[in-house]
Amino acid sequence: MEIIPPAAKPEWEHGWRIVLGSAICGGTGAGLVFFVSSLFVPALEAEFGVSRGDMSAAQALVAVGGFFAPLVGQLLDRLGFRRVFGWSAALVSLASLSFALLASSYLAFALVALAYGIFGLATGPLGYTRPVNAHFHYGRGFALGVAALGLAVTTVVMPPLLSLVQAAYGWRGAYLLLATITGLIGLPLVLLLVKQGPDIQASSHAPPPVSIKPYRSFMAEADFWKIALAYFFMAIPGAGFIAALAPMIAQEGVSATLAASAISLFAAGQVLGRLVSGWWLDRGVPQRVAFIFTLVPASGFLLLALFQGGASLALPAAFLIGIQQGSETDLIAYHVARRFGMGRYATIYGWIMALAWVGNAIGVLSFGQIYDRFGTYGPAQFAGAASFVLAALLMLVVTLPPLDSQEA
Repeated sequence: MEIIPPAAKPEWEHGWRIVLGSAICGGTGAGLVFFVSSLFVPALEAEFGVSRGDMSAAQALVAVGGFFAPLVGQLLDRLGFRRVFGWSAALVSLASLSFALLASSYLAFALVALAYGIFGLATGPLGYTRPVNAHFHYGRGFALGVAALGLAVTTVVMPPLLSLVQAAYGWRGAYLLLATITGLIGLPLVLLLVKQGPDIQASSHAPPPVSIKPYRSFMAEADFWKIALAYFFMAIPGAGFIAALAPMIAQEGVSATLAASAISLFAAGQVLGRLVSGWWLDRGVPQRVAFIFTLVPASGFLLLALFQGGASLALPAAFLIGIQQGSETDLIAYHVARRFGMGRYATIYGWIMALAWVGNAIGVLSFGQIYDRFGTYGPAQFAGAASFVLAALLMLVVTLPPLDSQEA
């Protein structure tokens, strides 16, 4: 069975540069810093003399950026991806650099986490899914999946490298490496590959826009709230797990080295989730695909909560949760673009992301506080499984227009 449907092949002739540039955007921006942040938790706790819950509270400040997502979305719709991304990537790199060279307190860590949340929005899905969705129509799902691979690939590759750098030069050396990756590798490559300006429109291979049903405001649409609440319930356990991944896996009785490997295995699950969910979105019923790929990770949390199986269960659990985290971007971006069209895509996605970032904050804070109170992540893992089930049910009831029509 071919990977790319025949109707989508013309879109790839010129769209591969957009997909590659978008993958690099996601893989070298603020998302990478967030995904590997748990590697530095023990060293930063010792450096600043704070608890695990204190570190979680500072990490949760990233979620403040969610309140700026609607504004960044409007800028993306009006100014185009290149201009907004350029400033975003430069500021993320500067934040990593300043933390490595100047940070001397817990307050500094908290301020840098806040900077990542605000300035890094356009380096993530809010930014890079816009040029992909605008160019692709029939092959949108798979294109989004391939574009999202950037973060998955760097999350596989970077933890072992960062661990080595941290062992040799400390956590400051590791943050210097992150600043270099964002500013000197990601920024120029993305601007070289993604050439479209602010007026980028859907691919000429897509059908002409037709009127579906005019809506007074996207917030008046039930489907907006179904998608937004689904993303919210995905974000709570997803962010909580990412922020505590290494110590949570270590709790299962595995070594620090294997705990670091769990991050790579988690990222491998992301790779599978992104490719398979994207491929399936172009061929199946999108709502059912979203239901399945959101429900799968609940089993990963249940494995961690119910069994103390060491690496034999902890590592597969990380892989299962990674599958959902990998498919999440594909599912949300696909449903927003297909349901609401591209005219206000980034603005609508920004509002949905704002609610998701609230979920991120709840997840990061609650997982750390639950650990401080109970000495285990068990209760958080049970709650995480239930949250994913709610998200899956919400995605199942989203209504979408036919593929051969496109909203203006």
